[in-house]
Amino acid sequence: MIRYLIILFFSLVPLNVRASDQLAYYSDYFSFVGRDATGFVVFALDNNRGVDGEKYQAEHFGVFYGQHSGWIKLIGTGNYANDRHVLEKIPDSASFRFEGAPEAGMTIRSETNQLTLTIKPLTSYLVESAEKRVINWGAAGAVLYWHGRAISGRVIYEHLVHLGWNRLTRIYAGTWHNFQGLYLAVEEGDPSLWKDLYLRSEGDSGKRDTKGFATLNGWKGDIHSTRYEVSDTAFAFGLYRWPQRWTIELEENAKVGPAILLNLHQISRQNQGNWIIGGFAMSVVAGDIIEDGVTIPVVGFAELIK
Repeated sequence: MIRYLIILFFSLVPLNVRASDQLAYYSDYFSFVGRDATGFVVFALDNNRGVDGEKYQAEHFGVFYGQHSGWIKLIGTGNYANDRHVLEKIPDSASFRFEGAPEAGMTIRSETNQLTLTIKPLTSYLVESAEKRVINWGAAGAVLYWHGRAISGRVIYEHLVHLGWNRLTRIYAGTWHNFQGLYLAVEEGDPSLWKDLYLRSEGDSGKRDTKGFATLNGWKGDIHSTRYEVSDTAFAFGLYRWPQRWTIELEENAKVGPAILLNLHQISRQNQGNWIIGGFAMSVVAGDIIEDGVTIPVVGFAELIK
């Protein structure tokens, strides 16, 4: 019998099940936003692995965008062998190697892509758990070394374990319903001191379920939206359209106080997949937040799944 998940920060108690009985999916997602004298850079790397019976899988998904270089194709994304049957940690591949642990600090190295990402110890700000599924969201300062540049910024991190489920080997209909995930850095002061704003939202216009976290001044916990509007959309090759501009009001769940207003617009979008009735895309977005009459710029990724 599968035991309940016990959350100990980002670590999990190993499961007492035979390999032949296992069906599980693990994921560690890193979204970096930083800036130096040359401009801003955004880099996201999703590291997925799973087990289905006695077979183990692993996959990287990565995107990279520079303010003046545009989208950069990363070498080594896609499926790779998980011969050592690694699940709780991220298995190394020929293109990406992983050192450390989220609670102690991590380094991601990719000689083939000429980049290294060093991440300070991650702080968890939001947890969602059920009997067979647990997700932790957190953030930390980070530095991206790329083509001779040392780019300071922030990482938003998502860690997922889902037992009895594995999207790498099976198809699940209706998993995402107009999903929009915003991974944003608040550009106030030196990039090493930036704050974080993460929001995920699903559902139809006017009836969206939203949650996230913010590390703004005075905000150190989970948040929700009281207003979520998409005012501009773009054509997609299918029966849907891509959002391009957002106006969102956010409040902290733990207290009643003044809301912040988030305005975003798309800078560039890269389509990742299309299944006619829906699709998957990553957009680089920028804009500002307005809090107590003060306007602060933001920049980051929007993950879009229709």
